[in-house]
Formats: sequence, C-alpha cells, structure tokens
Amino acid sequence: MADRSGPEAQRPAVPRTPIQAIDRAIALLDVVAEGGPHGMTLGALAESTGLAPSTARTILSSLVMHGLIAQSGSGSSYTLGSRFFELNRRFAMQADLSAVAAPVLRALWERTNETVHLAVLQGNRRVDLAVLVSPQLLRVDPTSTGYLDASASPLYKTAAGKVLFAGLSRTDRLGMLRTSAWQDETPPAPEDLMAAMDAVVTEGYATNLEEEAAGVCGVAAPVHDQSGATIAAVCLGYPSTRHTTSHAGSLRDEVIAAAAELSLLLGADPDRAAR
Repeated sequence: MADRSGPEAQRPAVPRTPIQAIDRAIALLDVVAEGGPHGMTLGALAESTGLAPSTARTILSSLVMHGLIAQSGSGSSYTLGSRFFELNRRFAMQADLSAVAAPVLRALWERTNETVHLAVLQGNRRVDLAVLVSPQLLRVDPTSTGYLDASASPLYKTAAGKVLFAGLSRTDRLGMLRTSAWQDETPPAPEDLMAAMDAVVTEGYATNLEEEAAGVCGVAAPVHDQSGATIAAVCLGYPSTRHTTSHAGSLRDEVIAAAAELSLLLGADPDRAAR
C-alpha cells in the first residue's frame, strides 16, 4: 500500500464513481496540474495517486492521445495538455467575455484612473461590450459624448478599431475597405493603411491621437484566444490635455499587460500573450 504520510495525504479525496477508470484519470489529472509547467514523472504520479506504475502509464497514454496530458520530448515527465486551453476558452466564451474580463478591466481602471473599454468587432463596427468611465473631472465619457455614428466612423480612426482591424487578414481588411460605408474625407491609400495595420500587429498596440474626435486620445492592445486570433481589444481613453510622452507610455504598458492577462484567461499561448 502506498505511503500516505506525505503532502498527498492532505489532498481532498477524489469522489468515487461506478467507473473506476474515470476516477483514476481524474486523480492523475489533479496531480499533473499540481506539478505545474515542470511536469511530474511517472513514478511521482504513481506514488501520489496510489496507482501501480503500469496502470498509471496506461491511463496517461490515453490522456496524451486525447490532448489532455502532454508528455515531454524525452518522455520523462507529464504536464497538462493543450486541450485544456481549448476547453477553457470555450467555457470562458460561454460565460460571456465581458464577465470574464470584468476583474481585469476593473483592475486596469483602478491603476490608471482613465476610461477603460472592452471592444469587439461586429461587421464593420467597433462595439464596446464594457466601459468604465474615468473618475477624474477631465475625462473621456463615451456614454455622454456625441461621437460620430459607429457604423460611419472608420475602424482605423480609433485605437481599439485599429487593433480589431489589424487583427483581420489583409484580404479581409481590403474587402472591408471596399464594402464599408465609412465616412472619411481624406482616406489613406490602401497600401499605406495595410502597412500601418501590419505595424500594429508587430508592435502589439495601437494609438489614437485625436483622429476620430478632437480632444480624445486612446491606446489599445489586442486580446487573443487559444487559436491566436484577435477577438477583442482592451482600450484606455483619455483627454488630450493629459497627453504627454510619459503618460502615454505608462498607459500603453498598462493596457498591453491587461490585454495579455485577459488573453491568458481565454487560453492564449503564454508567449503570444506576453508580447
């Protein structure tokens, strides 16, 4: 019988069901999750779960085939598999993006004291799913300011819009330029605009310095899902009277960090989310 005097003795017992194989698989997944990114060896897993090494190996092999467990190149350790990120992404989306993002947005709002937006793309429009208005006397307040109709305002005129537009393929961007009824007296040349959007993708953020409305500035960063697609933009809006190189740089760093945090919650690749 396995020695239960170690840390595993403190782990809550896995509920027993009529299907023993499922109980054992869940027990192994729990222990692998506790092992973190460095993984757990077969011996450690067998000892922690009380399973025979041969039984643990058989179950782990099935979990690896289903993507729930990943095995190191040398085969010496096990970590959680990529399928968990996909399942987490689906759960998060079902739970409502704005609800999942709420604590991240709130923390960003408290750190910066500027107006926070969570925006998504619907057709050719930028739509705000959530807005937290700055508590400062001088502020950007989209809930009370009469901006242009969102369906007529080009995406490339706002920070969040640029991020969402840049997240599309070049073919989709050009198609949107041809079909959208955007109003712009001096539209940029398509190739210049494509180059500017490619730069947004490379740099990982976009800015708006009074491009859509006088006195309004903004900075935004993309939110990625497990597939790497841009599904939303986190944006900070602030009045141009507070625009300085230092303040803009600080807000840029804050919004990039918040977007990366939300991306991780949605199952994005950690390396991609950290950019």
